[in-house]
Amino acid sequence: MGLDELPRHLVPEDITLLGGTVERLLVEGKAVDQGFRITTAIGVRHLRIVAEARLDVDGTPVEVHGFFQDMTNLREAERALRDSEQAVLTHKNKLQAERNLAVRLQETLLPSPEQSLRLPGLAVVVAYLPADSGVNVGGDWYSAIELPDHDALLVVGDVAGHGLEAVATMAQLRFTAKGMAITGSSLPNVLHKLNTLLLHTRRGSRDDTATATMVMARYQLDRRQLTWARAGHLPPLLIRRGAATFLEQPPGTLLGATAGLVYEEAAITLQPDDQLLFYTDGLVEKPAEDVDTRVSARLAEHRACG
Repeated sequence: MGLDELPRHLVPEDITLLGGTVERLLVEGKAVDQGFRITTAIGVRHLRIVAEARLDVDGTPVEVHGFFQDMTNLREAERALRDSEQAVLTHKNKLQAERNLAVRLQETLLPSPEQSLRLPGLAVVVAYLPADSGVNVGGDWYSAIELPDHDALLVVGDVAGHGLEAVATMAQLRFTAKGMAITGSSLPNVLHKLNTLLLHTRRGSRDDTATATMVMARYQLDRRQLTWARAGHLPPLLIRRGAATFLEQPPGTLLGATAGLVYEEAAITLQPDDQLLFYTDGLVEKPAEDVDTRVSARLAEHRACG
């Protein structure tokens, strides 16, 4: 194919581009390296012309040497790579937007951990340190409120998973637990209803295996009695006169595991200056090490020394 035939096969948008290239080659005698597209019976092909002109003594082009190269496969590979990179970027932006929303929801739903709370007969101090600074937001949460009868309600929970699903489940459990406790439900009954609620609401959701752990406590100031119940959660740590011990755990399986679970409560009388630590498993977890007596013992030793 001669250069004079080429324009008939060019993609219309590339006619001016290649015309300028040929002019530089044949009129000005400059070497060229230019990509362009042609239409064929099997579709559009991406080509490349690389050529240089041999000039006479007056600088006039008298001969052209060069080649055409089919770049179609390369261009398609480059386009696929760009599409893939764009898809990754879009997915990353979506995850970041989801994380930002989850963080805002978390900050809105949870009381500020930077301040101490005063409840009947108690001083409550809260600390929250996210373990993951990436796109994931966890479902750890707490409540510390005064009930209508002036008892204090303390709740710490941990929803399995991350992201909006975990935050949404956290909000559902947190507000339902508070509402039921305010209306006078016993702690075992609250946990039983929450287990039923979690089993029901997770049906049809993206995560149909969502579970959560929780520990709830009710403190009666006049009797200095702490009544508490748990759903698969680690036991509170009592620090009394320099010694740290974990409270004996009443029966209670994590929420969302199965229907028909039984929850029980236990009680302890607190003394002045007692300290009671409620926490989630992130405080005692360690890679390649189970949350067992050994880990719990390390936490107890640390709290007793600190």
